[in-house]
Amino acid sequence: MLFPKTLLALALVSLSLAACGQTATPVEPSAGSLSLSAARAPKAAAGNPIDRINARLAAEGAPIRFAHAQYVTGGPSARAAGQTIFATDRELRFPSRWVPFDPVRGRDGTLSYLVFQPLAAANGSIDSEPEIDAALATWEDVTCSKVDIVKLPDSGEFPSAVLGGNFFLADIVNLGFLPGVFFDTFVEPGAAQNTLGVTFTAIWVDTQGTPDPADDVPTDFDGNGYNDTALAETWYNDDFAWSDTGEPGLQDIQTVAFHENGHGLGLGHFGKIFGTLANLRLHVAPRAAMNAFILGVLREPLGTDNGAYCGLYGSWPN
Repeated sequence: MLFPKTLLALALVSLSLAACGQTATPVEPSAGSLSLSAARAPKAAAGNPIDRINARLAAEGAPIRFAHAQYVTGGPSARAAGQTIFATDRELRFPSRWVPFDPVRGRDGTLSYLVFQPLAAANGSIDSEPEIDAALATWEDVTCSKVDIVKLPDSGEFPSAVLGGNFFLADIVNLGFLPGVFFDTFVEPGAAQNTLGVTFTAIWVDTQGTPDPADDVPTDFDGNGYNDTALAETWYNDDFAWSDTGEPGLQDIQTVAFHENGHGLGLGHFGKIFGTLANLRLHVAPRAAMNAFILGVLREPLGTDNGAYCGLYGSWPN
């Protein structure tokens, strides 16, 4: 079954707003991560949107819990003042890792991804799939990498774990371009105006045979001291104007896809971002594809990105 964007929006907006329980209001541009204790979800429906998603997953008996959601914004040049620090992120890698031979998913040593085609058109007309494919290919081609990143075909089945679909279809799901209201609901109020993309990362848990999330125990299949990543799901905000050519003034699909799929592969944000009053511009130290703000077209890893990626996949078995 296909899920055209307009039908998906109509079907889910009312549900999303009911889950949100609040009116979205503008906020200052921000970047970072929504976090919670691994595999913990509140019993009440209110609070952090990830908590609400996890409460639903627990009630369904699903063996996954979302541990964090990393999101990225565009840099607010006119709002910088003095040496105001907008982000100082040094979380090069997440506290969970992909397991090469994951026994739950039956992984064969590769990592898989898919692009959900019914939502792959940016602004209703630009095919994002080639740009997402290029972004994943660039990560796979990092010199030190020993991991094979394999694309799986879109079967037409809805692959969103966040919105209640089948989460066994691929490791990394690029769900596609959603209306901004979904970002207001599932990231934070006001995210529709400032968030370009978000990647939700879930871990496997042992539910201990109960529906109470307090009984959840995160798994560590390979005994490396890290929770086991179960899936990653990426959304792009269709309220922005997008381009696949790097056109100035528009958001570059491949740049944002490269950043967000970096999160999907386990990389966090890195670098200090600050503004100067003299030229009303943002600066970064160091410049990286995984900076918490998108500051122009950047479709390949720089030094810090390479180092973090090699730390994850330089010794990956194949």
